Amino acid sequence: CCYGWRKDNGDCKPVCKKPCTNGICVGPDRCSCHPGYKGKQCNDDINECGLHHRPCSHSCMNTPGSFRCFCNPGYTLDTDSKSCIKKPDCSGLRCQLGCQIERNGALSCLCPPGLQLAPDNRTCKDIDECKGPFPICSERHACRNTFGSYVCVCRPGYILGTFGNSITCRGT
Repeated sequence: CCYGWRKDNGDCKPVCKKPCTNGICVGPDRCSCHPGYKGKQCNDDINECGLHHRPCSHSCMNTPGSFRCFCNPGYTLDTDSKSCIKKPDCSGLRCQLGCQIERNGALSCLCPPGLQLAPDNRTCKDIDECKGPFPICSERHACRNTFGSYVCVCRPGYILGTFGNSITCRGT
């Protein structure tokens, strides 16, 4: 393999001397960042709420690698999780957290991001983001599900520490 690459099972793989914290190594010392992150090692969170084109129609809260939208009283989050629409009268449905108007005009119960509608079609249950088809944490991190979200924690054999200007998991 050429300089900056290493042989791995017969293939040449790129080498990044510094870890791509929230991304993948795509070339010698070159990271491709996961959505919501930027920087040479992908360890800078993008504050989507502070961008010129604001992602939410009402209120926005930045989260690591993403953001969450919230609506003013009397409004509810639309299915795009960004727009706020006037809250329909859902008192007859007995929804746990709110309802929405379907395209056909019918009302249905609604759950916020990180939760999904339970089989009773009224209550919301947690989505385990850690069980998705693709890893959402870097290789040094393990995913831990939380109610409505998840956190990335250091895998066994790694400890949380500083690396340059970032906080990451490093070998013990």
